[in-house]
Amino acid sequence: MTTVENNPRILPGSPQWDELLGRIAAGAKDRDLNDENPFDQVAALKRAGFGTLRLPHELGGAGLTVPQLFSAVIDVARADPVVAHIFRTHFWFTEERLRTAGDPASLQWLRKVADGQLFGNAFSEKGSNAVGSLVFNTRLLPDPTGGYRLEGEKFYSTGTLFSDYLTVTATTDHDSVATVVVPADRTGVKLVDDWDGFGQRRTGTGTTVFKNVAVTTDEILADSPYDAEAVPSVQYASLQLFIHAVVAGILAGVVDDGVTLLRSRDRSFSHAPTDRPTDDPLLQRLLGELASTAYVAKAAVLDAAEAIAVATTSAATTPDGNPDAKLAQDAQIKVAQVKVHLDAIAPEAATRLLELGGASAASRQKGLDRHWRNIRTITLHNPVAYKAVAIGANLLHDTPLPANAYF
Repeated sequence: MTTVENNPRILPGSPQWDELLGRIAAGAKDRDLNDENPFDQVAALKRAGFGTLRLPHELGGAGLTVPQLFSAVIDVARADPVVAHIFRTHFWFTEERLRTAGDPASLQWLRKVADGQLFGNAFSEKGSNAVGSLVFNTRLLPDPTGGYRLEGEKFYSTGTLFSDYLTVTATTDHDSVATVVVPADRTGVKLVDDWDGFGQRRTGTGTTVFKNVAVTTDEILADSPYDAEAVPSVQYASLQLFIHAVVAGILAGVVDDGVTLLRSRDRSFSHAPTDRPTDDPLLQRLLGELASTAYVAKAAVLDAAEAIAVATTSAATTPDGNPDAKLAQDAQIKVAQVKVHLDAIAPEAATRLLELGGASAASRQKGLDRHWRNIRTITLHNPVAYKAVAIGANLLHDTPLPANAYF
């Protein structure tokens, strides 16, 4: 397990941060071409304290705000979106523990975050159960000798292959859904690297098997009835916005590669307006449009992150400790709007990048197709059509947005 002990924290925006991201970016294309897992890159970010950025100073963190965190995620995704995506569940886990930091159990987990431990997920399952229904075939059952036993199989376990701890959802013996956290190396846990997507290929998004895994009482994070009334929350909005931050980072990478590609061209067409491609106003315009798309994407993500931050802060002033309902819904809507827009413009931007280089841009060795593959894969996480319909229904009838992590 990697910890941040005796390793200096590297803060976003510092020269050391830029140097670290430069090293990560330098191998991103080749890792994609060779289908290599970014173990070293994830470990480097853990040593640098990336996973502790949201912890307050008194808990050993950097005390970054929500928008500052998402800006850092965009930075990492610009270097390598696969590496950035691996930390998605970790930051959700951290945020949920920060929300209840006064609870000794939450404080115990936050100390592990401060020590540099990385938390992955094992939530989703294959099968016929509706996505988001909170009905799982994985079971958490009492052990006659004490504690509990976890049994089941998960898929889309993003980040798990790189994590120290796994957060797992399971059905209990009293018709509720439990969330537990167990060490990734505990007896009975098996991590299978079998995700075969054409994009975001090395995020560890494969099968996780739990065979008679021991679970202690203090490893149960939540145990809620299926029909529990939804309370105002931005945790799902945060999970979704993380995906959009990765897309925004990829778009910034598209611009970087666009500049490099255009500068690498020595010749143009006989019927082009200039001899040098870098002087061609048509290609300059295209590059400028790509840069504008990337800028607006980042601005939209950070605006939605600010809405999440405002809603999160409001929880301190409400009687039940939950975010203000209106502020939480405003944040959810903004995040949904970001997805609807990015899903439309981001794949097109990744496609138009190739026009800066012509036929030679299709060379596999250039690896420029990875941007489109990564964007298109990550935008498939949740159907964009349902998002747009929900936004429209909210505007017309004030219909609440679906209250689950898969919206």
